[in-house]
Amino acid sequence: MVETAVPRIAENRPANGLVDLSRAHFIGVGGSGMLPVARVCAERGFAVSGSDNRTSAGLKELARLDACVYTGHDAEHVPADATAVVFTHAVGEDNPEILRARRLGIPLLHRSTALDSLMATHSAPVAVMGTHGKSSTSGMLAFALARMGQSPSYAIGADFETPCSGGRDGGANSFFVAEVDESDHTHIGMSMRVAVITNIGFDHPENYSEEDDHVNAYEECLRSGLHEAGTLVLDADSSGARELAARLALVGDGPRVVTFGRSVSADWRLVDMASEGGRSTAVLRGPGGREFDLALLVPGTHQLHNAAAVIATLDTLGQDCDQGVQQLLYFDGVQRRMTPVAEMAGEMAGVLAYDSYAHHPDEVSADLAASRSLVGQGGRVITVFQPSCKSRLNWFDIDFAKALAAVYGTAVRDLIFTAIQHFDRIPPQ
Repeated sequence: MVETAVPRIAENRPANGLVDLSRAHFIGVGGSGMLPVARVCAERGFAVSGSDNRTSAGLKELARLDACVYTGHDAEHVPADATAVVFTHAVGEDNPEILRARRLGIPLLHRSTALDSLMATHSAPVAVMGTHGKSSTSGMLAFALARMGQSPSYAIGADFETPCSGGRDGGANSFFVAEVDESDHTHIGMSMRVAVITNIGFDHPENYSEEDDHVNAYEECLRSGLHEAGTLVLDADSSGARELAARLALVGDGPRVVTFGRSVSADWRLVDMASEGGRSTAVLRGPGGREFDLALLVPGTHQLHNAAAVIATLDTLGQDCDQGVQQLLYFDGVQRRMTPVAEMAGEMAGVLAYDSYAHHPDEVSADLAASRSLVGQGGRVITVFQPSCKSRLNWFDIDFAKALAAVYGTAVRDLIFTAIQHFDRIPPQ
């Protein structure tokens, strides 16, 4: 399901404004954004139920945590004593579970509202946002904090090694790391102590007309949701992020801003970046003359950019950056972000197979560059590209063609563009 599908459903919050998730029902509970929120609720001891169009390993794991999970949507799946029914904009107003909730007067809450409510119980909620890199960056941050003994809670839109592992309740610990989605403007109104913006570019054309619309939305998000003593950790290499910082600087009481990236102006500056053979390395120069040797087990220099954001955030949270760098040595990525497909690689001698969710031209370019670093000189890269939806092809057709052609040479760009223009049917999911 696509999060930004229409029609939109209006929330129906309690008159007192208080969100009660103690008996929550999730529609589309198997979605990448919904499943981790439901898991946090289950691990907090809440009564959780939910439905989805199909079963999955993640739903089976959620059921193991005593959640009541249904396949298919039916009004009877919604408990009469539910304290909230949680939805995303992928659900239509005519969904039978939405209709039952309205009949019974059960509060209807968007997933972002449920997530915000969970984050509010922690003194240091961290919202990781941006056009690209949200899942990897929030995954790295949660991973590092956990290995540093901080026991964070987190809700990330991608799993670690096992199904349903993108959500965790860390108990009374102060840290909550959340991947926050901007696709449908629901990041506006969420509260946070630290905001991490990995980059700002044009995406989600169904809801934004240009990059400046994204900047406007992030500005509104921060002005309404970032704590008055909060910190913004921002990409110094992104033109959209720099525009956002300039706007915030015009206001005398704007937030503290910490920047990262390759730019000479960055507070945390990446130099000597390299990616080869599945490992990525760089030198990270921080404030006060501090210098760190970054090394990752994941391919692609873009992942070093994400790691720089993580170290800058750990420093903002008062954590030991040397220890954070050491823990990132063991991070091997989140699922579907250039994830090795072991069963395929084992069957084909000499062939490396990777799976990625890259669904934007910039992400395709980054993954193809990472692929080239894996095979080295003389190696061959074969790309199988499945578009996420037809409308995205309509908006980014020539950009996808350029991204896909880059690894093979410009001679095939027009051929790819022609194929995209005549793409009439998305392959079955």
